[in-house]
Amino acid sequence: MRKIDFEVTSSRGRIQMFRLDRDRTPALFAVTTSVISGVILVMLTKGLQAGISAGTTVIWSAAVAIACLAWFAAARRFGKPSPTAFLITSAFSQKYYVAALIQRIHSALDRDNIDLALKVPDRDYDAGAQAHHLRRILSKKRSYLGGIVIAGDVARLRDDLTRFCRELRLPVVFTDIEPFPAESDYPDNSAFVGYDTGELGELAGQWLVRQLHGKKSPHVLIVASCEHSDRQRRCEKALRSTLPDVRITIDEQGDFMRSRAYTATRTHLRHLEPRQHLDAIFCTNDEMALGAVDALSASRSAATAATLVIGIDGVLEAKALIDSGSSPFRATVVQDTHRLAVATVDLLVKMHRGHTVPTRTILNAEVYSPAPER
Repeated sequence: MRKIDFEVTSSRGRIQMFRLDRDRTPALFAVTTSVISGVILVMLTKGLQAGISAGTTVIWSAAVAIACLAWFAAARRFGKPSPTAFLITSAFSQKYYVAALIQRIHSALDRDNIDLALKVPDRDYDAGAQAHHLRRILSKKRSYLGGIVIAGDVARLRDDLTRFCRELRLPVVFTDIEPFPAESDYPDNSAFVGYDTGELGELAGQWLVRQLHGKKSPHVLIVASCEHSDRQRRCEKALRSTLPDVRITIDEQGDFMRSRAYTATRTHLRHLEPRQHLDAIFCTNDEMALGAVDALSASRSAATAATLVIGIDGVLEAKALIDSGSSPFRATVVQDTHRLAVATVDLLVKMHRGHTVPTRTILNAEVYSPAPER
């Protein structure tokens, strides 16, 4: 016998199915069947000793057995809930990398039997909305084992984040953006895991250097955002250190949005000087890189015939377009959302269990560019 199915009628008249499965829940199966067998045996013995008929004893035994099963079903259904972790994110709307990361984090938590309470801002990168969610978490901190914060506008939020960690006194793992400039600034119950945002920009710059080597006065457009500003700065530094005659234009109004990158690229192309060529575009995330590709497709000319595009994140749409070889999109610096989510949840669980963990865990990024480099 491996499975036992029971139907128990609740006080509201609803039929509840309760299944004991020896393979899936061996401990519950063993305890339940032992208790029921024991109760029935005692009832039979006492009944027969008292002279009660065997039929009556069996009826009473069955009633007691059903009552036991109902109790086990209720205990299983209404027992101690799974622990819950919170996740506060700075962006969500049309941010496919962030959405993919959240999905991966949810899956990783679920594998550890941890539920997720997600807090998203009304507007992306709104410091006020993030501060509101921090206060909400503090008001219900007993509901959580700890949580994860994807912060934004950290310059404005830094004091709030410090106060939040100290008042919460539960494990807090920051990811995606580092909230503090030095390890010594992190509260004792907090840590960071993620990619070095400046290194991502530097890798993109190094890839561009290899592509533009030998060109005279190469022209590069960088479409960026005020968030993750180290990406554009480190890319620019990598370019200028090796290509001293490079011409670089930086537009920081992209806001990580495809539509804004499209507009920025079209505007830049309209202001090109006669016979001037645009050799490359670096966008500090893949969504903007896709927008730049759209703009190039809508503005075909000799000036953009050989333009190369590189982004950051490694989202599926970007990789598919790179693999096709049919567009200017040639490379992306990959932030592996699966690897990042697993590392983030692993760190949170270890902190919850009282283990010592490093304050900063930096993952290694790679450039995805299947096409042979020039």
